[in-house]
Amino acid sequence: MTQKSILFVCTGNILRSLAAEQGFKKYLSDNNLAGWNVGSAGITAAPQAIDPKTLETLRDISLDAVGHQQRRLTRELLGQYDIVVGMAQNHIDYIKSELNYSYAVLFNELALNEKTSVLDVEDEIVDYQTNRRAVEEKIGRTVKEIHEKIPALFKNASERFYLFSDFVQGNVAHRNGYPFITLHETPHSLAFMSVDIPNNEDGHVLVIPKRRYPNLSEIPDEVLKEMLASIKKIGHAISVDHGGYNVLLNNGLDAGQYIIHAHFHIIPRRSGDGITVEGWEHPHVSREEFIKLNEKLKSQIEQLS
Repeated sequence: MTQKSILFVCTGNILRSLAAEQGFKKYLSDNNLAGWNVGSAGITAAPQAIDPKTLETLRDISLDAVGHQQRRLTRELLGQYDIVVGMAQNHIDYIKSELNYSYAVLFNELALNEKTSVLDVEDEIVDYQTNRRAVEEKIGRTVKEIHEKIPALFKNASERFYLFSDFVQGNVAHRNGYPFITLHETPHSLAFMSVDIPNNEDGHVLVIPKRRYPNLSEIPDEVLKEMLASIKKIGHAISVDHGGYNVLLNNGLDAGQYIIHAHFHIIPRRSGDGITVEGWEHPHVSREEFIKLNEKLKSQIEQLS
């Protein structure tokens, strides 16, 4: 079984990411779930002792930070984990801009489907240097809230990052008891029907690489060739009863990618089915702007060739 991995990131690695790491480890232990590598780090991780209130609160909910050592986040460290979770938006921004990594997700986004931050003490308590009572209340509340969200975060993270891998390995079925049925298979790819079928249609097929690649650019050419051949074959089969089909790829979080395992959608189409694919507006672009956009993209393509 391939090991799964998750890294929690905050600023100092002594409160939020620490609580998330320990809470996740406890959840795994309590539920006899093996095969996970769990860690935490800070974007600055300036040497600093863990606040006594943090240690006290962790002990109160049977978590143990004994032996914890701060780690500063690096690009190399990111590469050791499949799932990178930022506790606040500034961590996501740092990871994207400074470390050129675009698949970090917010803790609350995974746990609650909310793009909100778990705030640090300094962000919430204006007079944190003199108001010890407020600081302790904030620390206690933060640690407990993080701990309470771990079960939901585990469920959603497992689905978004590992659902397709679990399908490939035969570990799970579709939700609601629907069976997982392989429609077409090649040495490196797999096609199956999603349970999310558009209204007025009779299918929605996904084509995936058997190995998890987060985005299209990471898929080896050999594997991609097999996937495209599968799309061609499945599309031909769909065309027997349909007037056409759409092939879609949501590549990247900003493009609406939910499952972080690159995949193509094949959606059967009929005239008047009510399915809308092209939903954006088309503002006027001047000839000069059009040329500049072409020049910019052409330059970027040539740099990557």
